[in-house]
Amino acid sequence: MTKDRFPELYVRMEDESPSLRHRTVPLEVLVLGYARTGTSSIQIALEQLGFGPCYHMRVAMNQYPRDCAMWMKALEAKFDGKGKLFERKEWDQLLGRHRSVCDMPAVSFATDLMLAYPEAKIILTNRDPDSWHASMSRTVLQSNLYWLHNVLQHLDWATGLVHPMRRKAWHCMFGDNFETKGKEAMIKHYKEVRACAEAQGREVLELQLGDGWHRLCKFLDVPVPDHAYPRENDGNNFIPKMKERARLRMQAVALRWLKVVSIAAILTFATGLLIRSFSGRKEALAFWSGDLRREYSR
Repeated sequence: MTKDRFPELYVRMEDESPSLRHRTVPLEVLVLGYARTGTSSIQIALEQLGFGPCYHMRVAMNQYPRDCAMWMKALEAKFDGKGKLFERKEWDQLLGRHRSVCDMPAVSFATDLMLAYPEAKIILTNRDPDSWHASMSRTVLQSNLYWLHNVLQHLDWATGLVHPMRRKAWHCMFGDNFETKGKEAMIKHYKEVRACAEAQGREVLELQLGDGWHRLCKFLDVPVPDHAYPRENDGNNFIPKMKERARLRMQAVALRWLKVVSIAAILTFATGLLIRSFSGRKEALAFWSGDLRREYSR
């Protein structure tokens, strides 16, 4: 069953503004490697180690789509100079329920988050740039270009928040030409994170795909689990999962319109009954009034 294959797509979607939130747990881990470097796997791993919930792009997509409006403000402030740059107060509103964070769009604010949370541990998930570039081209780039997302953003409130923000984050990282600028942007990002950590005197754990539990657990000072390290969001599953998410959002749109049409039909029917009832009463009143006039005229 699809629900068993992609359970994260079937979590309850909350219609909630992040501006109403505040920090309820400490933010302990910043995973600042780019998407497609094992970020989905480390999200699950951190949650299993007690550093959850972990905020990942799919949290915004599947649970809190209204977060994307606030992420968009953050992107516009940093990259377009529109509005106030985010500080710890705003990050606490977005990430206040989470002990860790990884993936897009947070990695666009790597040094900002490092400055806002100087006590958090820093992890860089990494992989060979050529392998990473090929994976991104087959997955995240295709999601940005998927025709149904472009249609749904005009019909579905959640996709209308998620898809523009995701494309904005992509543009802020890679510009308009991922093919030629992607690897260069990746290398630059990792250098910036390392330089910022060095300036702050902070240790960085760099993890490659397939590293498993031991170095991660040693860095976080927690016991090594007795089960295999998670393997999540395999490249072969990315596109089927993307299409299933779009299908579910289209289904939600269809159900919403069905409700609207049903309510409109019920109201139209009820209005027709009232009009016919009122007309019948007027005719009856006119009939009895005529009888009374004839009775009095005798």
